[in-house]
Amino acid sequence: MGIIEDEIKKYNQIKTDLLKMSQCLGCCDASKKELYQNLCLEYSKELKEMKTLIERTYGVEVCNCCKP
Repeated sequence: MGIIEDEIKKYNQIKTDLLKMSQCLGCCDASKKELYQNLCLEYSKELKEMKTLIERTYGVEVCNCCKP
């Protein structure tokens, strides 16, 4: 497997983890809500940085959404 594939796998894993944590926001008690909000914020920042790095390094566009 190539380097770009490894980077995309890392990017997708962080995205998956972020989705899981964001689901916890809806079902956790108030004492843990701030923790999950902070984790989601940091993961979002990391995703943005990784996206920019992948796009600049490999000259590809990483889509953030699905367009019909």
